[in-house]
Amino acid sequence: MGALLFLMLVLVTMVSIAIYRFWTCINQLGQSKELMRLAPNMAALDGVTIFAALSTLYFAALGWGFDLPLFFHDEPLADWQNLFMALACCFTCIGLSLKNAGRRFEHGPSWGGMRESAVRTLVAFRILDAVDVSRAMKESELVIEANTLEVRK
Repeated sequence: MGALLFLMLVLVTMVSIAIYRFWTCINQLGQSKELMRLAPNMAALDGVTIFAALSTLYFAALGWGFDLPLFFHDEPLADWQNLFMALACCFTCIGLSLKNAGRRFEHGPSWGGMRESAVRTLVAFRILDAVDVSRAMKESELVIEANTLEVRK
């Protein structure tokens, strides 16, 4: 049981490190407010993913015999209950990260891969924003003709 708990902790730690590095790279670019404006659910779901990772750590510590407070129980949980809860939290963490991340973490958890993922995410959202503006302009008949523009070099 200890090896399975350790494996779950390794998995959720890797996911948590990838999320941390992604948001650190976004902050280094100075674009965190813009990304939260363009994709408000991304930061929230990353927070829920980190909470699921911490819950996995909590139930793994209970499974290893640490005396931690139980919030809704008066008596300690059995070993199989701790294992089941840790497994459920681990699957939740990994499932949410796969659902929320898309292609953010495909270049690995290295700093270089995370910088590239941060730039790629920002560019993708800017392209989608430009497409939405273009569609809105066409629907409201505010199309600017290329011949009417004055171009200077």
